[in-house]
Amino acid sequence: MRKRAYILWVLLAAAGFIGAARLNPALTALRGRLRLVPADPLENSPPLVAFTTVALGGFRGLLADVLWLRATRLQEDGQYFELVQLADWITKLEPRFTTVWAFQAWNMAYNISVLLEQPPDRWRWVRHGISLLRDEGLRYNPGSAGLHRELAWLFSHKMGGDTDQAQLYYKKAWAAEMAALFDGPQPDYARWQAVAAGREALLQRPGVAACLARLRELGQDPFDPALLYVTNRSATVSAVLDQASAARELLDYLRVQRVHEEYRMNPAAMQAVDARYGPLDWRLPQAHAVYWAVQGQLYAHGFDAVSLERQIFQALADAFRQGRLFVNPAEDAFILTPNFELLPRVNRIYEEAIRAHPGESTFLTAHANFLRQAISLLYLYHRNQEAADRLAQLRRLYPDQGKAATLDAFVYDELAAKADQLSQQEASAQIEGMAYQGCLWLAAGDREHAAGMDQLARQIWKRYMALRTDPEFRERTGLPPYDQLRRQAWDRARSAVKSAAARARLEAVPAS
Repeated sequence: MRKRAYILWVLLAAAGFIGAARLNPALTALRGRLRLVPADPLENSPPLVAFTTVALGGFRGLLADVLWLRATRLQEDGQYFELVQLADWITKLEPRFTTVWAFQAWNMAYNISVLLEQPPDRWRWVRHGISLLRDEGLRYNPGSAGLHRELAWLFSHKMGGDTDQAQLYYKKAWAAEMAALFDGPQPDYARWQAVAAGREALLQRPGVAACLARLRELGQDPFDPALLYVTNRSATVSAVLDQASAARELLDYLRVQRVHEEYRMNPAAMQAVDARYGPLDWRLPQAHAVYWAVQGQLYAHGFDAVSLERQIFQALADAFRQGRLFVNPAEDAFILTPNFELLPRVNRIYEEAIRAHPGESTFLTAHANFLRQAISLLYLYHRNQEAADRLAQLRRLYPDQGKAATLDAFVYDELAAKADQLSQQEASAQIEGMAYQGCLWLAAGDREHAAGMDQLARQIWKRYMALRTDPEFRERTGLPPYDQLRRQAWDRARSAVKSAAARARLEAVPAS
């Protein structure tokens, strides 16, 4: 009897194991769909990662803990360069340990970069930090909302902010790189959707094979991504790319490949971001901050969801304040001015975030501050009705805000109270806005009012710059020359003026 019972139990256990084995693939797939695992099993990983994963087994965690303790001591002693190698070992031991990826990227972008004097050297370490998170950290942890948040922060704060002395260099370098990649401020999504799926398909397009053959005759690899950058081409190669109609097919193919392989971005996801939040200027870091934060939302819960929401509306608010780029290499002009097209969408994103997270009082404060800044900027650019509408919205939503009796009084109070506390972006936007109003009054024939606005803008520029006596502080947070800001305002006003008489009055006075 006992023997029969024993056999029965063995058979039942075997049946259970067989059933579990059959269910395992479906359960594994379900876990993946529900994002209950941080990533798929490591495949095509570097040999050292594969070796440590298999050979050390569970001891990897113990060794990583020992190295992490050593890293903490190095951090306390300020030995940042040594930390890079140590953190690299930890990521090889524990590639799913997201904290060390974030720590190492932060160390490169913030701690090591500022130890160097020259902006190109600093930029190299900032780029290393971004690449580490994007290319490696997210490769092993694609479902980590935290790493997406850290990557968005590097774009928004380190590159997009003004806390680093070399921040303007970062912005210029990134803008030049992205302008070549996208062939302008934005991708041409329609053309990108029509790009050939592979090299064989590309060769079937009219004229492409002949174009590639001509480039090879010149000793140029036609699939070298460096072709996207004009400065990397010889004159003869540029002539081929400028004249051959098939060259656009090739360059678009290289752009899409580079977006995928080098920058780890998805053109369809970029287009979705632009449709919901844009139009964004992809030469600027704010667009990339929004992109990576949006991708992180796919995996976010709790704190991560709130944090990523905040990343998005803060980056969009920055894009509103400084999302319009004016570049003139001949004058070394690189000026960021407000992008008023974004205002309705940014306001909507704030409102949606507040509804989605009703307990977050910081969202309310951020929205109120955004509206106050928007009112001043709209007023300075002579968008008085829009400014009045936003003031009414501010008073309706936040009754303790905007108590000044009139729009003029509100803007005056805002400017007078904060003239000495403006950030670089706020000061640039306000000064150009005053210069723009002066141009409009000049076009309207009121020279005295125009001169008054111009005088006020110059005085605020001088006051802002006078506070920056320290050369390093002045270089990091200073403004372009006032004449450059005024020229930008003059160009904007010239395109806005419709009357021939008003245009003639404006044209009669030089831009600077």
